[in-house]
Amino acid sequence: MDLSVLDELEFSAWVTEWQWQSGVDDLRQVQGLDRAQVFAAYFDGEDHVYLRNKMDDAIDAMKKLSTERNIPLDLTIVNDQFLPDGTVVHKDSELIGRLVETPESRKKHINDILAYIGAYQFEGLEIDYENIDEEDLPNLLQFYKELYDVLLAQGKSLRIILEPNLPVEQYNFPIGPVYVMMAYNLFGGHSEPGPKADDDFIRKVVNKMSTLPGQPVIALSAGGFSWKLGKDETKPLTETEAEDLAGKSKVLPRRDPSSGGMYFDYQDEHGDAFTVWYGDQQTLYQWMKVAAEEGQMRVSLWRMGGMETSTLEFLNKAVNYKARARGENEMFANHIKEIRKQMNLTQAELAERVGIGRTALSKIENGAYYPSAKTMKKISDVLNKPIGEIFFNTDIS
Repeated sequence: MDLSVLDELEFSAWVTEWQWQSGVDDLRQVQGLDRAQVFAAYFDGEDHVYLRNKMDDAIDAMKKLSTERNIPLDLTIVNDQFLPDGTVVHKDSELIGRLVETPESRKKHINDILAYIGAYQFEGLEIDYENIDEEDLPNLLQFYKELYDVLLAQGKSLRIILEPNLPVEQYNFPIGPVYVMMAYNLFGGHSEPGPKADDDFIRKVVNKMSTLPGQPVIALSAGGFSWKLGKDETKPLTETEAEDLAGKSKVLPRRDPSSGGMYFDYQDEHGDAFTVWYGDQQTLYQWMKVAAEEGQMRVSLWRMGGMETSTLEFLNKAVNYKARARGENEMFANHIKEIRKQMNLTQAELAERVGIGRTALSKIENGAYYPSAKTMKKISDVLNKPIGEIFFNTDIS
């Protein structure tokens, strides 16, 4: 794997409340993340934001890691509703319609969200509202704008998750939020067996993202699925679960060239036939490489937990490729921090204006990260100083 093609990689990842222990363990093995997201807050039967019992444990563990590694942490809210009778409505479109229908309902929902952001002291918020009725989209976009303005006033960021089938090119999405488009549902629980993504699918998603404001993020996915042949039964699998299953079944997984995905067939003890597709480090590299070739270097990974050591080693090398290429002890001196403070800009504000993650900017400021010429130019434009005055002043010791 030629990691130089990923030398501009900005990386974030999710940890889920139902798999937080292994998610945090995996995350600890990848240094230099730009952000992390705790998934997820849901809704109760009265349309209020709702945290399940395991969420407190997940948040506590992630807050500790966030403090240790200086990783900005977001809370993800998803439109799954848990009703009093014990049923769950997944990706409830009617719920979103109610929440964003009027200025009053939007304000009430924003205040509900802010209570959790403040209580748990998250640096940012991520909204993952899916299966949206198109008639509700104008109100939802207005909600995004109002929510972004409120969070910005508090110094907090907003990420918006978008499905790849959403006609984003037909709407004016508000400027400010970071938009994250999913690129991992080509095949899955809704379809016949196949990879979560392939090269053509990723290219199409990146092209669609180009119509969004700002610098969007592409979301890729680890793990995979098992399909029971002849039955409408699909089960999600982590990478380690898939490889353990192949080992126990004594089958050798094969690689699909068009997607980089791994796949194999097996029979269980009852004689039922299954097909498994999943991703490993080579799969993720191929997807990231294709996205990079299309100009997309901002990647979020769904999700940490259940990854093989080889995959975690790849992610760690990819995220830190540029710093290691320059040598761990070599410093790239600059005047960014000094000029930024003269302009009364926080690190988060400058990072947002430049269009990079706060962690990436911190590395650049501290001399541990060598920025590209493109990033230097953006920093120069925002700080209104010549590139040489910021980066190449020989007076800097």
